[in-house]
Amino acid sequence: MHFRVRIQLSEAFGCVNRWYCSQAYRRQIDDPELLLKYFIRSGGADDFDRRYKEAMGPANHWYCSEFYRLEMQDPQILWDYYMKFRNRKTNTAA
Repeated sequence: MHFRVRIQLSEAFGCVNRWYCSQAYRRQIDDPELLLKYFIRSGGADDFDRRYKEAMGPANHWYCSEFYRLEMQDPQILWDYYMKFRNRKTNTAA
């Protein structure tokens, strides 16, 4: 299975989407088809697409390569680096 599909499905079937889907249906949801439909309809697929493009994009590629001090091409490493550091902001003196 292609890397992108594998990680997108892991998010669709993961605990966060399962929780939101269960809240929306007011019952425990374990059906993969319903979880996937909810993920798509609730905007999870669009959000994933945006994050995936950022993770594989030139800025993250550069930062990740600088972090590891070598040219990084592995999509799993790029994704992991992006997910780990995407919310960190640099502190600047005002």
